[in-house]
Amino acid sequence: MNKRISGILLALAIFIPGFSQDNNKLQDAFLEAEYFFMHEDYQDAVNAYLPLYEKMADNQNLAYRIGVCYLNIPGKKNLSVSYLETAAKNISAMQKEGTINQIAAPYETLFELGKAYRINFMFSKAKETFKKYLGTLLPDDAGNIEFVKHEMDVCDMAADLVSKPVSLTEENLGDLFNDEKDNFNPVISADGKSFAFMVSLKFYDAVMFSKLENGKWSAPVNITPELQSDGDFYISSLSADGKILLLSRDDNYNSDIYISSYNGISWSKVVKLNKNINTKYWESGGFISESGDQLIFASDRPGGFGGLDLYISKKINGDWGAAVNLGPEINTPFNEDRPFLINNGKSLFFISQGHRNMGGYDIFRSDMQANGLWSEPENIGYPLNTPDDNIFFMPTDGGKSGFCSLFRETGGYGKQDIYKIIFK
Repeated sequence: MNKRISGILLALAIFIPGFSQDNNKLQDAFLEAEYFFMHEDYQDAVNAYLPLYEKMADNQNLAYRIGVCYLNIPGKKNLSVSYLETAAKNISAMQKEGTINQIAAPYETLFELGKAYRINFMFSKAKETFKKYLGTLLPDDAGNIEFVKHEMDVCDMAADLVSKPVSLTEENLGDLFNDEKDNFNPVISADGKSFAFMVSLKFYDAVMFSKLENGKWSAPVNITPELQSDGDFYISSLSADGKILLLSRDDNYNSDIYISSYNGISWSKVVKLNKNINTKYWESGGFISESGDQLIFASDRPGGFGGLDLYISKKINGDWGAAVNLGPEINTPFNEDRPFLINNGKSLFFISQGHRNMGGYDIFRSDMQANGLWSEPENIGYPLNTPDDNIFFMPTDGGKSGFCSLFRETGGYGKQDIYKIIFK
């Protein structure tokens, strides 16, 4: 969620007096850029900010916004550093949203610059910058203080993990599942006969489905109309037999988990899971175990360890029972999400901002021990995990391989492509 939305909307709704005609034109162009920025349309936002910055090179607030945009555009994240470094030369706690006349950048510039350094493998500079940002936080801002201290530790862990890369191969799935658009969230059924993924079309994100027929994958079909989705449902998982699809609906304010069933010909309209699973809080990333009697998912409901935690529910009389927190072995004060429970419920793959992390979200594995407790989660390693966010990995073959989407500047079909990862 973008916490700037309310402030920017207010600025968009009022008239800001005192501008010359030229300044009014700049102000209008700035508000257009802010609209894209508010909606996280970073490419259009940066295209709108850059002409303004050419005319107002002393405006560090524009430099900050351009840096944040580049930090969120795959393939251009290296460009964020110079803009954020410039913005960091003039930062202020006094911010007036919605006006081109705001020259100083916000204190958050230091945090974004720390991220930019980390994502671009400049770990020492990142740690130093996070420390500077820590000095801008109020003593009673306990949650952010804890998170920034964790970010400082992450810089050391990232340097160590990069120095010890794991051996793996990446196999692009080809033009049947990839094109010039973003292709992401790939999932496969445990029987290996059903495959689903997302693709970003012009006006919405579509859910695609393919079946293995006579040893070959069928041409993927857009099943979004069958689900009766407006393009706001995102794939979480397929059941072991490929007949159940779990999805999350994300409206930026809330997320719930939905189910659709396949009758061999078409998919049913999505239906929300029961109140043991969905609450007024955020629920996402549902996965049904191979046995079909356990559902694991993420939620930020009260009573957890902080942020999103992983919960598990068992099927009782045909429906999902009360959800139980997986406990402190798995959950941290930060976010855990995207769980996959394989090997007859004995191996758990998930993403986390905590544990031995190298930046953003990393992919982890934990295995059930003889005493019934989960083992300490293990970072599955660099280069699959990077100093940037790594937010989706569907394990296969007992965890020896898996599917994910990756951006590669060379060798791909466009933006994000779907790859099979094989660990050596």
